[in-house]
Amino acid sequence: MAVEPFAPPVIPATRGDSRRAVAGYLTLYAAIGAWAPFIAVYYDSRGLDLETIGLLAAVFAAASMVGAPLWGLAADLRGARYPVMAIAALIAAVCAAGVALASGATALAIAAAALALAMAGIAPLLDTRALEVVGEGRARYGRFRVWGSVSFIAAVVVTGWIVDRAGIGSIFPILIVALIGTAVVGAGLRSRGGTPPVPRQGAVRAVLGSRQLMAFLAVALITWASATAVNAFYSIHLTDIGAAPSLVGVAWALGAAVEVPIMLAFPFLARRVGVGPLLVAGAGLFVLRAAVLALTQDPLLVTLTMLIHGGAFALTLVGGVLYVAQHAPAGAAATAQGSFSAVSFGLAQVVGPGIGGALGHAFGLLTMFQLAGIGSAAAVVALALLAGRRDGAG
Repeated sequence: MAVEPFAPPVIPATRGDSRRAVAGYLTLYAAIGAWAPFIAVYYDSRGLDLETIGLLAAVFAAASMVGAPLWGLAADLRGARYPVMAIAALIAAVCAAGVALASGATALAIAAAALALAMAGIAPLLDTRALEVVGEGRARYGRFRVWGSVSFIAAVVVTGWIVDRAGIGSIFPILIVALIGTAVVGAGLRSRGGTPPVPRQGAVRAVLGSRQLMAFLAVALITWASATAVNAFYSIHLTDIGAAPSLVGVAWALGAAVEVPIMLAFPFLARRVGVGPLLVAGAGLFVLRAAVLALTQDPLLVTLTMLIHGGAFALTLVGGVLYVAQHAPAGAAATAQGSFSAVSFGLAQVVGPGIGGALGHAFGLLTMFQLAGIGSAAAVVALALLAGRRDGAG
């Protein structure tokens, strides 16, 4: 007679858990805000050429693609017993110091890859824990995630101000402190239990065996690769058409700012129309943005397309996390979220800019934007087919 695996008791979420989840988004996205917009400038200050900088970005994305599902698997196997998120954040802090101290392109690549492997696990684990905190009301996840966007905006502004006064190397103390803060938060944000532990590799098999989930991850790759193909060359296009450098920073801030109200409104929107239609709408906004970029070269209008991007990003990110949560196999929630993160912020970051760069070089950026829009349109159709019926908002 088969023996059912022991399921840890469900520990009810408390207000303290909610506060810890919010604090996790604040500290993690402060770290991302200190790193992502400035690291290319740091590499440039170290005398690296554009080709090497691009290679380092690809290495970082590839390492993220590997790291996210591995940390998710570790959390599904050990998350109730060990603070896996805190371990990932502490390792990331050490690796960030390694990037700051590395000398030469090879050493930088190794240190950056190690940092990516560690950081890749934090966001999907935090998402998984936040979803456990909201319980059945999963659509309220957006009200937690919105603090990440708020923190990112603040971190970009503050880090830029500090860099102006202390130099580009000052990004690393900010990054390391933020990661240590994330580790402290993660130490208290554990799995709530209630799901039987899975055998080793069982979570991976469960995710790979879910046809609906794998189909969604394939569509997510098309969605995010098309979007990142545009974003990778957006700033270059903006300056090429005569925009002032200050307008580039304004554009990216607009994109992050518009995420805030959409994430706050997501529970209401999900109750009204469902998660699936919101995902379709997000991909549709990516199509609209690519079309506007292909049709106009007015710096102000091109800048304002980041408002469209911010809406698309918020809908597809929050919708994607919720879709994965709804369809994740039992006992494999963190592995499923890690797989989604690996596709969206790892593989897509390699595929999109790589293909986009080749197309842009061969046909020009305007044609590349058109082709990226076609890719986003294909994702709209595929997401509509996957949604099929009205999803429950949770």
